[in-house]
Amino acid sequence: MDRRQFFKWGSFMTVSVAAGGLAACGGGDSEPAPSDMGNPENFNFLHGVASGDPKPDSVVVWTRVDGSNGQRPVQVRLQVSLQQDFSTLLVNQLLSALPDWDYTLRNKVTGLSPSTRYYYRFLLGNRASTVGRTRTAAAAGTPLSQLRFAFICCQDWNVNHWAGMEELAQQDLDFVVHVGDYIYEAVPGGSRNGNVEDRHGVLQLPDGTTLPDGSIYATTLADYRFLYRSYRSDPRLQALHAAFPVIAIWDDHEFSDNCWQDRQTYSATDDATPRTARRRSANQAWFEFLPADVTIDLNNPSFQNIQIYRSFTFGNLATLLMTDERLYRADHIIPEQSTGGAVGARFFVRADKLAAAEADKIAAAGNALTPVTMLGDTQRAWWQDHVVGANTTWKLWGNELAMLRMQVDIPQALADLIAKGLAQLNGVLAPLVADMTTALASDLRGARAAGTLAGLTYPALRNVVSRVGISSATFDATIKPYIDQRLPSIELLDRIILNADQWDGYNAERKNLMAFLKANSVHNVVTLSGDIHAFFAGQVMDDYDAASPASVMVDLVTAGVSSNTLLSRLRARVDNDQAFAALRELIYSNAGSTLVNTLNATLRTFNPWLRHVETNAEGYALVTLTPAKLSCAFHVMKPLEGTTAPAQPATASVQVIEVASGATDVTVV
Repeated sequence: MDRRQFFKWGSFMTVSVAAGGLAACGGGDSEPAPSDMGNPENFNFLHGVASGDPKPDSVVVWTRVDGSNGQRPVQVRLQVSLQQDFSTLLVNQLLSALPDWDYTLRNKVTGLSPSTRYYYRFLLGNRASTVGRTRTAAAAGTPLSQLRFAFICCQDWNVNHWAGMEELAQQDLDFVVHVGDYIYEAVPGGSRNGNVEDRHGVLQLPDGTTLPDGSIYATTLADYRFLYRSYRSDPRLQALHAAFPVIAIWDDHEFSDNCWQDRQTYSATDDATPRTARRRSANQAWFEFLPADVTIDLNNPSFQNIQIYRSFTFGNLATLLMTDERLYRADHIIPEQSTGGAVGARFFVRADKLAAAEADKIAAAGNALTPVTMLGDTQRAWWQDHVVGANTTWKLWGNELAMLRMQVDIPQALADLIAKGLAQLNGVLAPLVADMTTALASDLRGARAAGTLAGLTYPALRNVVSRVGISSATFDATIKPYIDQRLPSIELLDRIILNADQWDGYNAERKNLMAFLKANSVHNVVTLSGDIHAFFAGQVMDDYDAASPASVMVDLVTAGVSSNTLLSRLRARVDNDQAFAALRELIYSNAGSTLVNTLNATLRTFNPWLRHVETNAEGYALVTLTPAKLSCAFHVMKPLEGTTAPAQPATASVQVIEVASGATDVTVV
């Protein structure tokens, strides 16, 4: 073997150094270890190939061998070439696929040239894998005129379709960023059922634990491996991986829905118990199946036995920081145990209670952010060092969870709806709509302060309508009953935070990061976010609660490739939970047989920093980056046709968002 070419073991990461002029087959390898005694004819590469984490001189390549007897290693040859026909080889290396790692192979190829396309494949005897193509990053400081990449998230096997992946694989891209929810740990049952294409059958976990709603969640290493194998069996996901290097981070579903550290949150008391073994199994399966340049230490008994936050540089144009927002985060600011469940703790959280609870935790910790952090103290310091030290025009942040504030003033929103409804019932009230809205909102806030709706007489509204001759008796007979039946529970009559599992629930740390960027004059920071199953674009403010907040950076949020949309999830809530029924018109309405999305307008009304909102879509984001601007095209997918994925092209519409260099706002084109 050429002395410049070698491989080594390091938490199951082999390393090969590229060397020119190698033979196209055979020769020069060390004596292989005893190999699998199964029938070689049964071996194959059912799960395709992949590459990831492109650096100027290296890239990680991946495959998995299927058909082994599970007892001994399988010898696999890796070949890397500049030519698609592999006429000249840079790497011609024999590797061992081991049963301890589910016969997955992760090999870091080093000694490569910057900004160069390479082809790679794996061989089992004379049986070859799909040919993958990959591309290295430009060397640091190299002038770049353009980068093209996509960012995606939330590819649920169990919902909708994956036609977007097929379309995306045909693009001309430098790389793909995946910001999490590569798998979903729960398989359908009960409330988790949804419409799905017929190419995706029902998954049955080998072990699993059943939830009260009938769904079953992955519990063991065998479960998580099964999910990754199933997802990677889809030829459209395989094609995407074979076409481009992928830079991936996880979110919650790679372990457990709305998790923190090694805690699951399926019930109000779930997170009182550590699930260390389950978390470690999730870590290992992610490590085995994603082509990431990271290591895992299985000898470390902690659930924090892997570090996946890391950085990338693309010439002088862009730095990309990928952060882990699950493994180090503190518990949700308001624990589920105190509210009896997710509502009031993670979702539909009163803004005043959230702020007070966060302030109390910070004070108890001597003004430290440790008990209210999403990143953890060490990762936050790493982020600060890397973002301030980036010598590139753009600083991109692969950030699983939206940074944008998403709030709704329920008293104000309902007062507006009710005032307009009253005017439709009685035309004499039409000129008073604005005044009625203000008065009713005041009455509702008064009830909220009193903590009860009992005895509410609406004095401010009563006074306004008296201007047009409506007596107290008429008010009590007609207007009061109309309002009473349209009010939610007293707990919802407040300014609420829609989702406190994302950065809105970790506001102090968000303000700390924004203050750091301002103090150090760091510009052109754009987050690439996901998780919430909707498209958003807007400004990240220094302090959303200030009288005059200032924009510091931009957040771009992609919808899920395949997931239940935010609108559909909230619609299910208001349709099936009587406590939320009064909020229905803030979420959707019906015009005959047509569903009208009112959630978009509701969110824009109470969040002026949101420049683009689309809550009823699946799709992906396509980014073209130049020194002068970032252009992001949100691709909205066509819906399922019965149980069939739409034909190509799968895009139904495109919305372009632009960010000019030096700006902290977006332009909706």
